[in-house]
Amino acid sequence: MVSGKKIIDADVLVVGSGLAGLLASVKLAQQSNLRVVLVSKAGLPDSNSSFAQGGLAAVAGTNPFDSPNEHLFDTLKSGAGLCDEFAARDIVFGGAQLIEELSKLGVLFDREPSGRLSLALEGGHSKPRVLHSKDTTGRAITSALSEEVRRLGATRSNFRVFEHTCVMDLLMVDGVCAGAKLLGTAGEHCVLAPCTVLATGGAGQVFARTTNPSIATADGVALAYRAGAKLKDMEFMQFHPTALRLDGAPAFLISEAVRGAGAILLDRNGSRFVTRFHADGELATRDIVARAIHTVMHEYGSDSVHLDLRPIGTAAIAEKFPNIVATCAEHGIDVFTTPIPVAPAAHYMMGGIEATVDGRTSVEGLYAIGECACTGLHGANRLASNSLLEAGVMAVNLAHDICKSVHALSVAVRRSAFTSALCSHIVELPENLESFQSRMYRNAGIVRSSIGLSMILQEPSITIRERLTPAQFAANNIFQVGKLMALSALARRESRGAHLREDFPGMDSKNFARHYVISRESCYWQDRRRAQRLNEHYSILGQGQDSAHDKVLA
Repeated sequence: MVSGKKIIDADVLVVGSGLAGLLASVKLAQQSNLRVVLVSKAGLPDSNSSFAQGGLAAVAGTNPFDSPNEHLFDTLKSGAGLCDEFAARDIVFGGAQLIEELSKLGVLFDREPSGRLSLALEGGHSKPRVLHSKDTTGRAITSALSEEVRRLGATRSNFRVFEHTCVMDLLMVDGVCAGAKLLGTAGEHCVLAPCTVLATGGAGQVFARTTNPSIATADGVALAYRAGAKLKDMEFMQFHPTALRLDGAPAFLISEAVRGAGAILLDRNGSRFVTRFHADGELATRDIVARAIHTVMHEYGSDSVHLDLRPIGTAAIAEKFPNIVATCAEHGIDVFTTPIPVAPAAHYMMGGIEATVDGRTSVEGLYAIGECACTGLHGANRLASNSLLEAGVMAVNLAHDICKSVHALSVAVRRSAFTSALCSHIVELPENLESFQSRMYRNAGIVRSSIGLSMILQEPSITIRERLTPAQFAANNIFQVGKLMALSALARRESRGAHLREDFPGMDSKNFARHYVISRESCYWQDRRRAQRLNEHYSILGQGQDSAHDKVLA
């Protein structure tokens, strides 16, 4: 112990215990003798991944009428012109291997009576290709992976797990990430590692109304930004169209799979309305359905529409969606006889830390995988159930890459990293966190404008020093990432995918078929060709600079 802080040496530090973090940790432990430390902000099973209902989109050979190329086409179509085609191809074509990996680790997906994997149809998909485990797919995956992580932690001296531990900041030495400073039940720790992996999930708690759990406070994105990493596409936050809307009840997600099974959306007069906005109706992409609901709510001056599950049939509802049935019943709704009041809620962040498909970022020694990373797979609007696919494929890719390239920290770097860990923390918080979250939902939610976004950037704050709590670190991250989202949304003067500007209602591909990149040093527009060279660029760290035409300042 030095100055009350414990130093832990590792080869790889993994932050986050969703699908991405758990699978990466397991693969690293299986493939090598590396010293791996896994840090979970809450308990191991508590993550965004665990709340995923619908499933995992992948072409695994079950449907003879489907192919990875068709899945890729649907992904690119949903992304509204901003997908990185090379990244999307890598991830989509990695789906079959991922399913095989998860099955070996004990994940049980639903099967037909014939034994063939059961596949669901969701919005934006041209074929049924979503694997599921009832309507608790995420929980099935993270439970199996958590069990394997606990087994490894109990049987291997080179594998350590810290639960209920938050990361305060990354340790940086001359622009290289050398680990992180942690705060847990036993106090402060420093983990020194040549490879630090952020798998911290999403940013739903930036908004007052969200389907995300309370731990989704954008930690990884904020940590990476403070460490000097590049962030990309921060303006693209997906709002799930159908989250429970009842006073006093959480915004519980009503899976898109229910619409794939036949559920319909009704206005307050009981009329079906989504076909007014798109021929695909309830199976249009999420941005279209969310906007349709928002428009109808505005037309009637109501705070919800209704999702009617009855067309699915009583037996099918009970068999396929037991969690939705039970949760709605807890709030007095019998889904077999009564439509569910729903409204959009913040759900999934398409942007995040700029990363390759194997997790490399613009900062040496720092990796990002899963929802906190931005590979370009999702573009401006995520195709349903592609998130678990991306998290899993990135985890497998990352483990393979790190096992080939990990190196030891030098004594000089260790000493410098620990010295930086002793520095005091100064954080900036909103004067009132709940008010800030409400303003984010109102002004940076489904519909945005210059006036509302500018108000967010002018949000008053307070500065706090020393002896900070985990809640204060989370509030700091929410505040910082919320303002970065607003800044990016203000720069994109068009409407595309999940980003709708009422003062710029049309899509402007001539000027904005590009990515907005933010770092501590600069903000600039990056053309798509540049984005598609990232795999090569970050794989040869220290080489290649941004060309002049890429640095078009907003």
